[in-house]
Amino acid sequence: MATTTTAAQAMPGIGSMFIPSTSASSGTAGASTLNANSFLTLFLAQLQNQDPTNPMQDYELASQLAQFTSVQELTQATTQLNNIQQYAAAINNGEITSLVGKNVTAQTSQISVTSGTPTALNYTLASPAAVTYTIQDAGGNTIYTGNLGSQNAGSYSVPWTGKDSNGNTVADGSYTCTVTATASNGKSTTVNTTVQGQVISCNLTANPPTYLLSNGTTVSVADVSVVSSS
Repeated sequence: MATTTTAAQAMPGIGSMFIPSTSASSGTAGASTLNANSFLTLFLAQLQNQDPTNPMQDYELASQLAQFTSVQELTQATTQLNNIQQYAAAINNGEITSLVGKNVTAQTSQISVTSGTPTALNYTLASPAAVTYTIQDAGGNTIYTGNLGSQNAGSYSVPWTGKDSNGNTVADGSYTCTVTATASNGKSTTVNTTVQGQVISCNLTANPPTYLLSNGTTVSVADVSVVSSS
């Protein structure tokens, strides 16, 4: 009587099933994720249940082991990279908070109005130009337009007094100021504006982090250009 041998189906590419995780799992691992022990268990089961008439070739064994080794190295590299990122973030946060209490100059177009008084906003002209500025509210509506006439190269402050075009004092809040310089050739450009103040606190949860200044203005850490002692 002929004997029929039924061989278990081989499981190619076990190494590809080993998926590294960059964070600790709080529950049961997913079915598609294997750790090192699971890989070895399946690998041995694959060897024990292979078809004896058609065993795995040496290059197939080497390929799966190479896959496993590569994934282990990737897992270790990922862990080390995460550690480096956390260390760099801690250093960065320390540098950011070190500016609390310092006086800074930061680029911004925001003016904060408190009790009807706006914060000072500065700008610098590289060459003579005719200067105008517009004030917009939080909704993007233009509430005031000022014409400063011709100005020489130098540093200036926006002379807005916190009133709208009808002469009414605006409500407290944040407003946007746009300064435009028109050269003698008729070319108009938007001039960068800056604010100065003492850093009261910093928000590390914002992306990028922000500083709250003593005049009530909030500026991005990335926009700070000058730092001086208080």
